Amino acid sequence: MRDFNLDNAIKHLSDAVKIETVSNIDYEKVEWYKFDDFLAFLEKEYPNVHKVCKREIVNKYAPVYKWEGKNNNYKPVLFLGHYDVVPADRSSETLWKEDPFSGVIKDGCIWGRGTLDDKNQVIAIMEAAEYLISKGFVPERDIYFAFGFDEEVGGQRGAKKISDLFQERKLQFDFVIDEGGCVIKDVIDGLTCPLAVIGIAEKGSTNIKITAKGRSGHSSMPPKNTSSAILAKIISNTENNPMPAKLTLPVQVLFEKIAPYMGSKKIILKNIKTLFPLVNIIIAKSPTLNSLIRTTITFTKLSGGQALNVIPQEVSAYANMRILPGDTVDDAVEHIRKVNKGIDFNIELLNKEEASPVSPIDSEAYRIITSIINNIFPEAIAVPYLMAGGTDSRKFYNVCNNIYRFSPVILTNEDKGSIHSVNEKITVENLKNMIEFFVELIEACNSK
Repeated sequence: MRDFNLDNAIKHLSDAVKIETVSNIDYEKVEWYKFDDFLAFLEKEYPNVHKVCKREIVNKYAPVYKWEGKNNNYKPVLFLGHYDVVPADRSSETLWKEDPFSGVIKDGCIWGRGTLDDKNQVIAIMEAAEYLISKGFVPERDIYFAFGFDEEVGGQRGAKKISDLFQERKLQFDFVIDEGGCVIKDVIDGLTCPLAVIGIAEKGSTNIKITAKGRSGHSSMPPKNTSSAILAKIISNTENNPMPAKLTLPVQVLFEKIAPYMGSKKIILKNIKTLFPLVNIIIAKSPTLNSLIRTTITFTKLSGGQALNVIPQEVSAYANMRILPGDTVDDAVEHIRKVNKGIDFNIELLNKEEASPVSPIDSEAYRIITSIINNIFPEAIAVPYLMAGGTDSRKFYNVCNNIYRFSPVILTNEDKGSIHSVNEKITVENLKNMIEFFVELIEACNSK
């Protein structure tokens, strides 16, 4: 066990939470002075890092640190995090046991927005670096730390600008590690041990607008097919006819690795590739597992008429499509048209983000990461998985093929439910494990 100052780390995360770095898709509404305060906070609390590492601020608010190594024959490595957070919904403030930006330290936890997503990662990385520098550690290769400021709204001005800069400088990284997976329990019925899930790919996230038109008029004399009825049929047809199930490499390996710990399901999962055409219907009954085996199309918002007694001529439905590796956005759009053949409607792409590439699991970097996980969480099985959510890391495939997503924390279902919701908090034990993980990972980069 390292002798880093855990009490200092606890206070640093608590103080970081108090700085309300809330991002907004409308950049004009962001309180940028609070982001300046956070950058000043990092500079003040991590003097060793700022003395030894070269800091560069990309696009005003994204700090990039370069810790120079002894040997430039090795590719550098990149540690990612983001310090922006989602807002705390005013309507749910009364449900918080502690103020969302209080940073209260209570009951063995640090409370507040960002303690799990993602100031914990930023603070843990900085604590690890500060500690190692104090011990005289010098890495063998260059190590970069880069922290985005708009991950929660797409990362276009933070992570994307950083990756563009790295590409311009012709940097290529040995591996990238970012937030994403964690150690989880009770996620799959019958599983007898915790899973340490390492994200090796992300589904794409694309939003669309579907518009149906019909005859307008007074509600007392409705036509046979109103625009609302047409739209309802489109939604129903799409939900009742999901896109085909597919077994991708991350999910196949996940099932195969957990098979020995699945009791009566062991034989099926061990032979999942062969049996998948027979069992995918059973797998799809779980919303969690279903999201791993198909592109999903989820309707999230409706818009239409203005008056209760007027039939709208035009109504719209918005949907979020999570694109499975191997599928494309165009495939999903074509599927919607196919299952609604004969219906006249329009589909507008509001954004277009394809699935990420799949990172390899036979790399030295993946082996190192799983080895450290096994050391810190010996009761857990380290497995690759496909992320349904998105991270800043997907912006860095232009400078690295080995991208892995893992936050070294043990999360319960309650913990997972608090992210972007109420009562977000991290245990002191989790924070300690995070720092230990990053200390070991930085040290491991010293060998090659």
